[in-house]
Amino acid sequence: MNLDGSIPNDNPFPNAYVYSYGHRNPQGITWLPDGTLYIGEHGNDANDEINRIEAGQNYGWPIIEGNEEQDGMVSPLFTSGDEATWAPSGMDNYNGKLYVAALRGTAVLEFDLETGEYREVITGLGRIRDVRIEDNHLYFISNNSDGRGAPQENDDKLYRISLSELD
Repeated sequence: MNLDGSIPNDNPFPNAYVYSYGHRNPQGITWLPDGTLYIGEHGNDANDEINRIEAGQNYGWPIIEGNEEQDGMVSPLFTSGDEATWAPSGMDNYNGKLYVAALRGTAVLEFDLETGEYREVITGLGRIRDVRIEDNHLYFISNNSDGRGAPQENDDKLYRISLSELD
């Protein structure tokens, strides 16, 4: 959508606001400096996904999820798998890596776009709702008192850590 509410001339579906489809509960979104769009999506029970979004593509929901494949549908770059869930929430990026808040995974996850690997970089603070990167610092918010976490004294805080501490 353009800022004035109109549909962009180069939109993949003429006269429609649809850019891509087949998504299930996307909650995190980030654009790399080159304009590449990534989103994190909740799976139905597991199979949470991190997807690189391209114009006009079908990301499969509800026909495929996780590592499933079908002609004409895009499988994710990363998935939590059939047995696990991250419940990805907020997302940001820095230096070729995606940083994703994980509500059920109770972590900040780091996805390396070059190597295709991921790891937990922050744990032990409960559900993480959102992340933001600014001035070489990662900011993130815990969210344990939303009715789904295990609240403790002094919960639901904003944290700040230097990205260099995560290496």
